[in-house]
Amino acid sequence: MSHDYDDRKETIRTVASALSLQIDDRVDEILDDLTTLEAITDTFPHEPEPSHPHDEVVNDEYNAFLAGYSTPRQSGDGPLSDLVIAVKDNVEVDGLPMTCGSREFECWPAVDALLVERLLDAGAAIKGKTNMDAFAFGPSGEFSDFGQVQNPTAPTRVPGGSSSGSAVAVAAGLVDGAIGTDTGGSVRMPPACCGVVGIKPTSSMVPTHGVVPMAPSLDAVGTIARDVKTAVRILKTIAGPDPCVSMATHQSTTSIVDSLTAWDGFTVGLPNTFLEPVTPPIHDAIQSLAATLDAREDVSVEPIDLPGDVDHERLDDCYSLISMIEFAGVLRQCGVVRGLDDSVSDACRGAFERMLEAGLENERIRERVLPAAVLDAEEFGQPYVAAQRERKRFRALLEETFTNVDLLLVPTLRQLPPQFGESNSPKNVRQMNGNNVPFNLADVPAVAVPVASDEGIPVSVQVVAPKFEDIRAVQMAQLIERMVDRTGCD
Repeated sequence: MSHDYDDRKETIRTVASALSLQIDDRVDEILDDLTTLEAITDTFPHEPEPSHPHDEVVNDEYNAFLAGYSTPRQSGDGPLSDLVIAVKDNVEVDGLPMTCGSREFECWPAVDALLVERLLDAGAAIKGKTNMDAFAFGPSGEFSDFGQVQNPTAPTRVPGGSSSGSAVAVAAGLVDGAIGTDTGGSVRMPPACCGVVGIKPTSSMVPTHGVVPMAPSLDAVGTIARDVKTAVRILKTIAGPDPCVSMATHQSTTSIVDSLTAWDGFTVGLPNTFLEPVTPPIHDAIQSLAATLDAREDVSVEPIDLPGDVDHERLDDCYSLISMIEFAGVLRQCGVVRGLDDSVSDACRGAFERMLEAGLENERIRERVLPAAVLDAEEFGQPYVAAQRERKRFRALLEETFTNVDLLLVPTLRQLPPQFGESNSPKNVRQMNGNNVPFNLADVPAVAVPVASDEGIPVSVQVVAPKFEDIRAVQMAQLIERMVDRTGCD
């Protein structure tokens, strides 16, 4: 990459100032060192040039897809060869454009994300890329630059975001399963709105190599399907150690599908603090489910209080600070997450560079990210540290809670999915994601499963388990699925 001589000198001064480094009259010397370092990096391997021979617009009545293959891409037989799968458009897929739901960002990756490689190796057929709220800024599915996604289950209601297209593609029967990402509920809210299943695993279970980050310490890759077993089959395939993270922790998923048939019984906590904010239809459905579960000999459901004060607004503020400050870092570093060997492709980084050079116009990003980024810069990172301390405190509360119960039963949404245009106020955003973001902060697994219907509008519950105890969550979710009369959810 060529650089203007004077511009490069100015960049040296700017970076030195940001690092509080005194450079005096050494700019030319530093420029020589920089030129030498650049020559060294130019000798490192480069990715192949992006190509785009496979792109085809996938037209569907719900606006769920943005692009796809003319024939679903499949590498051969394997354990998932019976499944057609869609992939959220912040995940790199060779030969298909990636937009992250934004017209300001487009690239053509010439590589597959690691999770896509695993799907193809297992025989899955990849149909295409699904619509999403721009840069994963949900939570309703109304904020894609390519038009809002329609809910096939409840047409007057939002489909949930940001993994809106993935959930809708599943609910409409366009695919058997889909990949989503979850930073504050985005693999649970869309399934809750559309009446399908969404699994947010412990975050380190699925590698994020080739996934455009939003807030790296909160992000998780999850799966969406019409039933728990299918979602788990996909999860088992994409889970596994991330070779790009040398220090990553990971839970084995070797027997996660087989474990669905194993059952020892569980004690389930029904936390009052997550029930108090919900509306009557949600409250009644959860209480009815709890009573049905408690009637079983192998399940005990107990109303509980968490061992300490849980201030939901405080948790929401904590989440907003962490996520917005981290996303500002993602923008500054063009999608690169320090500590990962190769987080996104050259094509993706180039798209970030072009977007930033042109000037980012997304109003939602400006309104939400800029204040947090400025505060973080003014206070030398102290707001971020304070928010992480609050996160740690809540995580400790949950860990203590799980010494007394095996699982938690929590409403996925605090209200029925809102109608279009109702979910942009701070209050309504919290009604959508307020019962979701705490479990990203705590990095614990949560499975959203439909349990009832209110005049055709789905009601969903999430089963929450301790970190790395994902198997517990999917076992209980499948039990709930078997017990619930699904005709009321379709």
